[in-house]
Amino acid sequence: MGLLDLSGKLSADPRIQGWLDELNAITDEPPGLTRTFLSPALGRAKRVVAGWMRDAGLDVFEDQAGNLIGRRDCGNPEAGTVACGSHIDSVRNAGRFDGPMGVVAGILAMDRISKSGLKLPYHVEIVAFADEEGVRFQTTYLGSRFYIDHLGELEKAVADAEGVTVGQAIAAHVPEFPSPPARELAGYVEAHIEQGPVLEKKNLALGVVTAIAGQTRARVVVRGKAGHAGTTPMTMRRDALAGAAECVLLVEKMGAAAKGLVATVGQIDVRTPASNVIPGEVQFTIDIRHADNAERQRFCRSLFAEIEKSLHARKLESRIQIPLAAPAAKCSPRLCDRLAEVVEARQGSCPRLVSGAGHDAVALAEVTEVVMLFVRCRDGLSHHPEEFASNEDIALAVDTLADFLANFPLSENA
Repeated sequence: MGLLDLSGKLSADPRIQGWLDELNAITDEPPGLTRTFLSPALGRAKRVVAGWMRDAGLDVFEDQAGNLIGRRDCGNPEAGTVACGSHIDSVRNAGRFDGPMGVVAGILAMDRISKSGLKLPYHVEIVAFADEEGVRFQTTYLGSRFYIDHLGELEKAVADAEGVTVGQAIAAHVPEFPSPPARELAGYVEAHIEQGPVLEKKNLALGVVTAIAGQTRARVVVRGKAGHAGTTPMTMRRDALAGAAECVLLVEKMGAAAKGLVATVGQIDVRTPASNVIPGEVQFTIDIRHADNAERQRFCRSLFAEIEKSLHARKLESRIQIPLAAPAAKCSPRLCDRLAEVVEARQGSCPRLVSGAGHDAVALAEVTEVVMLFVRCRDGLSHHPEEFASNEDIALAVDTLADFLANFPLSENA
């Protein structure tokens, strides 16, 4: 296989920021960016991305879960498939780079390969996953887990706020593009903003990820008894919100005391809220992350026991559900080494980082070798409208991905 000529510069390519701006305007909840699993905005975004994929010489497919796939077939039905991508769903009031940057970078990298005329001995798929953030169902990687056929019955049974289950949502989805062909994965690479400050502090654009922290998501349901706010004595109340508030502080206290771990309550919902009613039922979420699976699991057992103890003391009922328990994922050492070589050729050195954020690579690591390319982001800010990565840094990532995908180091048994 010949080397791809990558002497051209992409820093002035208007498509990089132009495409990201275009996706940023497609939202379910204007004026901010919000795109959730199988929502109308996600469908509109996929139509736009499908056009870019076709322009890059890719055949476009969509699976039943709404994952959009741009495929370059090598002509050999026995060949493996190298996948590259990220997600195009978002958190609420999101930034424009988290997820879509990796999709845009992958498409532009394949555009360069296609225009070079280079023939590859493997298929390549650029994937825009339909759900990574888990906003609708509070369980992440629905898109990538469906892509690898690892979406289990327990995950399909999880319901959204309207009572629709994951399984029902997928069954009701009508894909707009043909179903993708069968594939045998030979590896996966994902480009993503760092969502942290390390690269910026080192004054470097790119780094390689060696591991991704494990993550547990819990949903806690607290039930007390609703009552009149003016007539129920303070000593006779079973206030679900007061109990939940105590648990929120407990999460913060225990999380701060656990080395290398972070724990966050990101959402609280009061059922049938009213200013003159004692809350009778409250639900809240907990997000727990650690690079060591055993430490994360030990913390979860301890935290959940303390939550139940606290709520029981207040004479409140509780139920703790675990919609997600994703193990820590290790990136392939040999793919890390190869990707680091490509990065070093462009910026002189290559930091190796551990990701505290979850990524679709966690799911793909269950079935194939994975590696991630981090791109510097301003102030390490993410999940915020002001998140930012420069056109020049993204262009360097495109250049790096094009080289890596054009010379992907297949394993001996691929």
